[in-house]
Amino acid sequence: MNKNIRNILLIIITLFFIFILFNNYHLFSNISLEIGIIYLTKVFPFLFIMMVINNLLINLNFPYYLSSVIKSPALYIMILSIMSGSPLNAILTKDFLERKMINEKDASIILSFTSFNNPLFLYSYFNLIFHNNAITIKLFIIIYLTNILLYFIFKNKLSTKEFHISYHSTTFNKAFTDSIKFSINNMLNIFATIFFFYLLTNIIIKQNTNTSVLIKGLIEITQGLNSLTLINLSLKAKELLTLAILQFQGLSIHMQISAILSKYNINYKYFYLSRIILIILSLGLGMLM
Repeated sequence: MNKNIRNILLIIITLFFIFILFNNYHLFSNISLEIGIIYLTKVFPFLFIMMVINNLLINLNFPYYLSSVIKSPALYIMILSIMSGSPLNAILTKDFLERKMINEKDASIILSFTSFNNPLFLYSYFNLIFHNNAITIKLFIIIYLTNILLYFIFKNKLSTKEFHISYHSTTFNKAFTDSIKFSINNMLNIFATIFFFYLLTNIIIKQNTNTSVLIKGLIEITQGLNSLTLINLSLKAKELLTLAILQFQGLSIHMQISAILSKYNINYKYFYLSRIILIILSLGLGMLM
């Protein structure tokens, strides 16, 4: 698409959103309070603590020891991303790009199978939605299994260059302080993105139907999962909707990843192709299991 046409369309969409916001200003207080409660009780506690722990491990040279066992940058990023969730995969990918340990093509492919949600965040919502440990375990298996399968599908497209991370001296106090600062900055960015999309979708989509829950989830994961806790559906239908929402990852996370890697020429065709593959695989497994 011509850049001028694209920019004009974006300006029109932005002006349309401004009109919607002014037309619904009376809803701001209630929706803002709702977003704040959901973020503080469902997102921040789980994502923040895991982000601090993960970054603390990095500052305490965990990558140095891990890289002596795992020689693949892609597998290394995947393992650490499973522990914390997106957008850590983008942060780690950016770090590898800055150190010239991977190229932009590798980075484009790595993003396709390293986009996870924080496991504590997922566990909390799975319990709220299903109240069933068997379903929770099944969903975790499907999500991780399909991403691992995707790693093997795209593995041959990656360069085979091995990497090794140097050991650096630090104290626990400095490592902990740096981890807190890093996590707070990232959590503020995540909150701002969630707030923006949550506010707009709640103003535009007022009904809580099956379709609206899916649309909300595809735009912002937290909102979609929260809506699933309120809607009356069969457990199997909720399972499939949950898998579709989580494997797409939400436009909110897509934008966070894009912003983190904005200075690099990332080809997102692998990322969006992987979303389609993961949704198809997950829905297939979800219906069979």
